[in-house]
Amino acid sequence: RLAAIASFTRTSKLTTHAMGMKRCIVPSILLMLALQSAALLVAGDVGAILLPSQGQVADEAAMAAKKRPWKCCDQAVCTRSIPPICRCMDQVFECPSTCKACGPSVGDPSRHVCQDQYVGDPGPICRPWECCDSPTCTKSNPPTCRCGDEVDKCAPTCKTCLPSRPRPSRRVCLDSYFGPFPPACTPKAVAAGGN
Repeated sequence: RLAAIASFTRTSKLTTHAMGMKRCIVPSILLMLALQSAALLVAGDVGAILLPSQGQVADEAAMAAKKRPWKCCDQAVCTRSIPPICRCMDQVFECPSTCKACGPSVGDPSRHVCQDQYVGDPGPICRPWECCDSPTCTKSNPPTCRCGDEVDKCAPTCKTCLPSRPRPSRRVCLDSYFGPFPPACTPKAVAAGGN
């Protein structure tokens, strides 16, 4: 009998203790919710909670929505972020009207560089050709180059594309370009340093 009474006493004590904890949990949760809403009311501005679409992310999105300050760029310097933040380091005689900050080039003060930044793809190249295996360039820095490559079809950026003299079925772009030395098209020309 004593063992049964002791077992009943232990069970009733555990049940009473568990019921007391249940009674305590509900008011605790209500108290935490009340304190949280009171903190928002004291802050006075529910807008103080920033969503991912607000703040810096919204600023970057607004910059990305802007138009690129340059039409084309051969010397783009971009961060590795997604989307990239780019600057075009091309040296030009006159910055485009869409460029807000145009400064003199460090290498040639008679040339200018657009100092604007753009969030997104830097855009197409300006060169009248993608690459060139037989460039003819001046010794200035940066040089003015022409490409003597004979191709099946000129690049879309080439303005003067004429048939080649030795092989009229091939084409040659006669445009000259002021800017960095053009990249080689074939690995053989890279190894030989161009023709």
